[in-house]
Amino acid sequence: MLRSDITSNVTSSSGIDEEKTKLFLRPFGWFAEDLEIDFHQTRRPDLEMQILECCISNREEAKLDSSFFGNLEIGKRTEYLLTLASLSNSSKINLNLRCSNLECQRQMEITIPLLEITRLQQQSENQKTEIAIANEKISLRKPTGNDQRLWQEQHFSDEGSATLAMVQSLLVSEQPSTFKQVYSQEKDWIEMLNQVMEEIDPLVNFNLQVICPYCGSENLQYFDLGAWALQQLYGVQQQLIVTIHRLASHYHWSESEILAIPPGRRSRYLALIDREENYR
Repeated sequence: MLRSDITSNVTSSSGIDEEKTKLFLRPFGWFAEDLEIDFHQTRRPDLEMQILECCISNREEAKLDSSFFGNLEIGKRTEYLLTLASLSNSSKINLNLRCSNLECQRQMEITIPLLEITRLQQQSENQKTEIAIANEKISLRKPTGNDQRLWQEQHFSDEGSATLAMVQSLLVSEQPSTFKQVYSQEKDWIEMLNQVMEEIDPLVNFNLQVICPYCGSENLQYFDLGAWALQQLYGVQQQLIVTIHRLASHYHWSESEILAIPPGRRSRYLALIDREENYR
């Protein structure tokens, strides 16, 4: 079976408590459980975690407890999703961007090797999450899926109060009182925070400096890597449905019978169907 080795730096309550744990990632869109994923659900963090839960196992090839995925930092989760979405795409990420120059606005296609994205994430894992506010250094931890779930369950009056509550929930021990004392003294603390978070969590707020090949202008482009991965994986799921339909129509097998066939053999059967159709 095709699979990719990945490494987790997360300590979780799932029983995986090593600093670096070897995990295995199998392709999405091969088995029945992959068809159960609802890509139209409203909570994106839950969708992303469900996909990874289907495809990631430990060194004994056993499924991981769901708490492991809730404890994954968002940036690490995004890295895993990108790896999963790129398994059948030569490990490259193809981005379609539009020039920000109003006189141009032509579409550009950028290709980024997955290895470069992985390096960005690994480099950020060694960076301290600190922000200087009113001469005080405030330490934060990076947000996880559990944090996102908690925030989605809360109601905020405006963006400022939401940001404040989120930051307070990410403060390390003994920091909340210090933060409360100093954040009101610094008017631009949110802008400072955003800049720091972009540096230490580059996959979450991913941006590229791109020179337009048509007009030569410089573009600062922000791109949602997680959304790109989900789009690719949704396409894979739909292709599995097409595969089942074609095999069922030709051989009159049931869905369960088709899914019991190894993916490589399904491809061979599809090739035979194509050959027959081309001879007609």
